[in-house]
This record gives sequence, structure tokens and C-alpha cells, in this order.
Amino acid sequence: MKAGWSLAAFGAFLGFGAAIVYVRVYPLVTAGSTSPPAQLTEDALRVASWVDARLLAAAASHAEPEAEPSYKSDAAVELPGLREQRDHLYHVLTLRLNVDPKTIDAIANIIEGSLYAGTGNPQASVHPMSTSQCEARRASANFPSDDSALCGAPNMVAAFDTKTEDVARTKLCIDQYEFPNIPCEYPLVWVRSNEAMAICQALDKRLCDAHEWEGACAGGILPVDREYDFNLSRDESAQQHNERRVRSWLGSMAPLLDICATMAAKSPNCWDVTWEQCGSNTYPAGSFPNCVSPFGAYDMLGNVAEHMNLPLRFEQLVSRGGLGETEMKGSWFAFDGLVPHPDDCRWRAPAWHETPVDSPNSHRNYHLGFRCCRDVL
Repeated sequence: MKAGWSLAAFGAFLGFGAAIVYVRVYPLVTAGSTSPPAQLTEDALRVASWVDARLLAAAASHAEPEAEPSYKSDAAVELPGLREQRDHLYHVLTLRLNVDPKTIDAIANIIEGSLYAGTGNPQASVHPMSTSQCEARRASANFPSDDSALCGAPNMVAAFDTKTEDVARTKLCIDQYEFPNIPCEYPLVWVRSNEAMAICQALDKRLCDAHEWEGACAGGILPVDREYDFNLSRDESAQQHNERRVRSWLGSMAPLLDICATMAAKSPNCWDVTWEQCGSNTYPAGSFPNCVSPFGAYDMLGNVAEHMNLPLRFEQLVSRGGLGETEMKGSWFAFDGLVPHPDDCRWRAPAWHETPVDSPNSHRNYHLGFRCCRDVL
């Protein structure tokens, strides 16, 4: 058994977690308001025991998960509703971000090869906010300008080590919004990490390394040698990282559950991750004007989880031309008000659904998307 982050130990932690999980009253509350803690409901207890049982079973079996069919076989079927979602995506990328036809074709070739990639099953999804409601909400808010001139692409902001760099000397830019990186558009979900990587590359961008994403969220990118110990296993390195990290929620020292898109709920029958039962009950990107990192990136807490690269060796940093394993974070990943794990910017998860980033069988689900990074040359 691996030290520290074994599945059994983590499952036991969640099972014991009735005393430490956060439980919130579900109706939307305004920024700055407070709500009395609710009692654990039967649903919350059911989820806790369900998560516990699944993790313990996986740990006991030590079985490799059954590989999903390669995404190349997905194109044989097109599910109802996806055609409209995908055509809309290509349209807004052209209209709002001025993406050229050749790049649109490249992105379309990636997405059309997937069975599920879109904004979610339209028969199962119930979005808590419409795009028009998002636009109305943003119309009365003040937004910082992006760093498009520096980054060479719209809707991107500089992210850097605040102790040694500034905007003028930044080496990195990150998308302000979850892909398609357009405010008030629903995020692309059901996308695998290799597909996310390819889409970023088509846009002359790349996936973010985990420490880059974490730093962009927290308000300061830290040096690589402080963020990883390449002499340890993934689980041991993550445990050490988490023990040393300074907790930050978009620069705040306290959780920001009430000002980010953390109020979504799973579909009632979504106990196993299936297209039919699990709606992508997401908010339009940027719906919460105050849910913004110190650098100007939105929804890094709440809404969808996001793919990124976790290097296990120095040469696996994407910023150095390599690839490591999958890492996912930043989701509302809540079950009717239950938050089953820490959600601060720098918390690094156990090896959930881990594969090489470029694996055609990497994980995808109803609340998993991505955003891109770009090197400043």
C-alpha cells in the first residue's frame, strides 16, 4: 500500500468526514451573506457512504479500471442535441475570439471525434442560470481589462511569481474563462485530457502545469522546486505539497463558497457517471463577477473541474515541452450542498482517474472541462 494517500485511507477519511464536511443551504445566497449550517440530510449521508464504499472497494480490489473505448471509435454515433451545441461553439469562437477557419477546422476535427464533447446532455442538464441572465448580471459589474496585447490572444491574463516578476516580465498567460474562454458561454465538458491538450495546441496554447494553474488561482506562481519533489511518488509528493501549502481561495484566506459557482447540484439519479443520468448543470462562464483570482481569471473555484498536467519528473513539465499525468481541480464538485474535499487553490488531489495526459482513454465526465495556458516569448 502506498504511504499517505492510499485510496483506503482517503475513503476512510471521507466516511469519517460527517464531522468535518461542509454542508450548505442550497438556495443561492448573495456575496457576503452568511447562512447557518444545515444538518446532514439523508442525501448527504448517502453520498458520504457511497463515496466511502466506492473508494474502499477500489482500494481492496487493486484492479485497474476497465479502459473506455478509444475516442477514435466515438465518431460512429452522434447523440441528440450535440450538433447544435458544437455548431454554436464553432460560431462563437469565430465571432467572439476571431479564430480563423483553419483553426476552427482543427478544433472541429478533435471535437467531432468525441461521442460526448459538448456542453452536456440537453435531456438531463438543468443549468441554474441562462446565458442572458449571465449577460445581464455582468452588464452592471466592473471588470478588469485582459492582457491580450501581452498574451497575443484575447481573454487571457498574465500570471507570475509576484516576488520576482511583474506583468511586464511575465512568462505565462492563462485563459480568463473555462474553454471556450468566452464570458457567458457554457463550458465544454465530457472532454478528455488528450482532447483538451489538442484543442489548446490548435489555438497556439497548451495545457497548464498544475503549479501554474494553482498559482494563477491563488495570486502567485511559486518556483517549480518548491511545488514538486520529483524524488517522491505522486502520492507522497502531493501529501508533502498539501502539508506545506498556504491555503488561499482566489487570494482570500477564507473559503468563498457564496461568491463562486458552487451552488449547482447533481442530477437526482447521477450516482454512476453516465451520459443518460448525469446532467452538466453548469453556470455560464464568468457568471459570478466576484469569483475572480488576483490575476483576473474567473471560475477557478466552482463550475467545472479542469484538466491540467501534473509532472512526476522535471522533464514532464508542459512548460518544458513534456507531459506528465492528469490532474483535475476547480470544480463545484458538490453533492447537493456537500463539499467532500478541500477546495482551496493549491490543494492537490489524490491520483483520481490518473492516466498520461495524452492517453486516448483519459477520464471525462459531465463536470470536467479545461482552460489553456500560453507561454510569453
